Amino acid sequence: MALVAPEATLRGFFFTGILAQVRLLGDEAVTRQCEEAAGGDRFMFFFSYPVSAMLRLLYTAAWALKGPRGDFAQVMRHLGQEIAPDYLESGTGRVLVLLAAGEPRRLLNGFPSAYRTAVRHGDCTVTWMGTHAARISIQGSPLPAEYYEGAVRGVFSFTQVAQVATVVRQVSPLLIEVDVSW
Repeated sequence: MALVAPEATLRGFFFTGILAQVRLLGDEAVTRQCEEAAGGDRFMFFFSYPVSAMLRLLYTAAWALKGPRGDFAQVMRHLGQEIAPDYLESGTGRVLVLLAAGEPRRLLNGFPSAYRTAVRHGDCTVTWMGTHAARISIQGSPLPAEYYEGAVRGVFSFTQVAQVATVVRQVSPLLIEVDVSW
């Protein structure tokens, strides 16, 4: 939390996606606990909210879902993967999919602009490692590496552009690398 700048924000669909997964548990006490961690129970899809609130919600939800969804890292991947459809069904997400035209390379090239529309902190770059391999670098975000890995896998799963393999590394507290290959 000490690494989060006060002006760092992200869109409300991140919150609604996580809360939807928590509500599937059917445990009102856990749902209330997560809503309190997030600072509310309703979030406007494309409004911006503090990253600090997202971190509190994300960790509270991950601990609550641990067990039914696997270990902590698996839950983080799951939560990241489940956010992809919400983004891709939005107007901005549909443009990303349309511009990709079913090609993994084009889809990955769109990740930096997609990141900028969804997140107001840090930076996302894509570096090509070969014809069927790229590295997505996310600099300046305190969100867990596994969460980002899940989001990348979710985008490819939802769009069915390619079957991908991912390897994630937390290089430093604010640098994450997700290697993608197909």
